[in-house]
Amino acid sequence: MEKDEYDSEFCHVEYRERDNVVFLAWKKFCCQDDYRTPAMFALKLLEKHPDSNFVVDARNGFEDTKEDVAWGFSVLLPAMSRTDCKHVAFILNEVHEIEEEMDMWTKEFMRYFTVANVRSYEDAVRSITR
Repeated sequence: MEKDEYDSEFCHVEYRERDNVVFLAWKKFCCQDDYRTPAMFALKLLEKHPDSNFVVDARNGFEDTKEDVAWGFSVLLPAMSRTDCKHVAFILNEVHEIEEEMDMWTKEFMRYFTVANVRSYEDAVRSITR
């Protein structure tokens, strides 16, 4: 059986059965395959676990490269929209330097999902289980 966890120096992705959540935590800047591989792993977990939701910890966030944003908008999000996922939560710092970047991602995610911007994992779970 495939494992439900991916870890690299750039991020950590896991399925949390108790909350039925695919959790992706970014650790530091990355691009191309270092960015896309964990994002695709998260997609596979959403496909594997029916009615699961997606939580992204972006507190160690960064600005994406233009190529990765284009890939995310044209490949990743449309593929995610074909899963059972209905809710997405972004964990953000109270004051964050990537506000414009997150606003752009939030708007794009809102084309497919309900989206909450929260301060903690617990807040994220609450926001998607209401």
